[in-house]
Amino acid sequence: MKRFLSKLLLLLLLLAFVDMVAGVVFDYMYQNAKGGMVMRDNFICNKLHADILLCGSSRCVHHYNPQIITDSLGLSCYNSGQDGNGIILSYGRLLLAKRQMSPKLVIYDLNPNYDLLAGDDNHKYLQWLKSHYDQDFIKDIFDSVDKTERYKMVSNMYRHNSRVIETLVDFLHPVLKPNDNGFLPHAGDMDKSKIKEIIIDKTNVYHFDSLKIAYLEEYIKAVNGNIVFSVSPIWYGMDSLQFKPIKDICKRSGVKFIDFSNNPKYVHNDLFFKDGNHMNERGANEITRDLIGELRKQGLFN
Repeated sequence: MKRFLSKLLLLLLLLAFVDMVAGVVFDYMYQNAKGGMVMRDNFICNKLHADILLCGSSRCVHHYNPQIITDSLGLSCYNSGQDGNGIILSYGRLLLAKRQMSPKLVIYDLNPNYDLLAGDDNHKYLQWLKSHYDQDFIKDIFDSVDKTERYKMVSNMYRHNSRVIETLVDFLHPVLKPNDNGFLPHAGDMDKSKIKEIIIDKTNVYHFDSLKIAYLEEYIKAVNGNIVFSVSPIWYGMDSLQFKPIKDICKRSGVKFIDFSNNPKYVHNDLFFKDGNHMNERGANEITRDLIGELRKQGLFN
């Protein structure tokens, strides 16, 4: 029995050592990534300085050209949008970025699925925050999603397990090298094979995620109300009832809400889209110019 316990203890010590080494190695690769999304995340959270911060999902990172905003308004601008993510990641990244910057304005592109609606697993929005778990305010976000995460996060390997290959590639030989301003435009014309038959049913009853709503409100507080919520177009158009909670929040908070979702200039216009949900580079440049025009119209800039 003693021999068994000795071997078990030795195995546990070995696992703890391997876990510790893995943490040191992957933390180093994360901090020294040469490109890709890992380098981009490190930059946003630890090095970013910008007057205007663009936030949201893939429809942010592919839809808004920061260079056009800088050229038009004379203010530095960075696009921190992230594919497949919304307010939970965006709030965490904002708190991390605020350690070294204080944006004059945040433009947040809303995606109902990632920012408002219930029905998906909020654990997936924690993946990019795992590397920053040592910060107490990041731990609070994990606890709000699932209190059992605190036990899993004791393991360094767990912290990095979802991005092992990506971290290795971005450290050794990155395939993707994002623009200096974070923008990732979709090149080319509409791919009709990506269009699905979608009919907007305005009798839908929407169920909203109370945690996402709470973080939208916390986000507004964190930037002292210096935020504009925008909805960029999708090819299909959208049911505006999905945005009722954020419209109510904006009304209470005195925050601007700019909605391009059903703008006839864009809906069903193949010229501006790469697929049903994402604009191409031409569309991105056009919607960015329209957004600037709307910001000026609403008195935010001369």
